[in-house]
This record gives sequence, structure tokens and C-alpha cells, in this order.
Amino acid sequence: MSRPAVSEQAASGEDLRAIDDVFAEIQAGVGEFDAARVGARFTANASFTTPAGQRFDGWEAVNAHHRRQLANPVEGFRTRIAVEHVTFPTPDTAVVSVRQHASTSAGDFANVGTWVLVKRDGGWWVHAVHNTNVAGTG
Repeated sequence: MSRPAVSEQAASGEDLRAIDDVFAEIQAGVGEFDAARVGARFTANASFTTPAGQRFDGWEAVNAHHRRQLANPVEGFRTRIAVEHVTFPTPDTAVVSVRQHASTSAGDFANVGTWVLVKRDGGWWVHAVHNTNVAGTG
């Protein structure tokens, strides 16, 4: 049996910059403990899975999770999200691999995630997220 290959679409610089901007906005929202800013670019039917395996389906549930998390931040919490790799299975779909570095007064840790973004109405929107802890970083 042969395995099918997904042909990747060429990435435009404009799309890559717009995707970087989505993550910069999310990072800024987390840094300001502002759940509305974090969730501003999530689709209405987004799915978000935490490093602990909790899944939240739909914008309301995702936003409620972020509100709870950001309402009582861990002392000294800071984070940085780095886009590591982007592929485009279709021109309007991006699969983005990210690494989130975080620091607290208790120490540092990292998560990696796979994010699926979709292009709608001329902008990129987060549709699905799956994060996992990086072993040995916390």
C-alpha cells in the first residue's frame, strides 16, 4: 500500500506575516492577562486542548478557559510563543508548530503545540489547538 502525500501550497510572505501577527497578539494578550485579546482570532467553533489533556470546544468554552487561567496567574508568569514551522496543506489552511516558553517564580517550562489556522474573510483564524508539555522542562 502506498501512502498518500499532501502536496503543500507555496506560502506567501504576506500570509506568514499575518500568521506571526496572530501569535504576537495571543502572546500580548497572555502577557496582559487579557482573555478577550487572547481569543480575538479564534473561530466560533474552535477546539483547544491544554497540555493537561482538557479539551474545550467552541469559542465560548475556549474563552471561559482562558478567562479562568488568566484571572489568577501564577506569580511571576511570563511567556513567549515562537512559531517554529508552518505548512499549508491548502491555500486557506495553515498547520503551525509552536513552542511556548514560560517562566514563573517557581521555574521555567515549555509546551509545544500544533495549531490549525484557517483563512476566512481575508484574515487568519485559530480553529484547532493541541498543546503538550515538553518533558523535563518544569
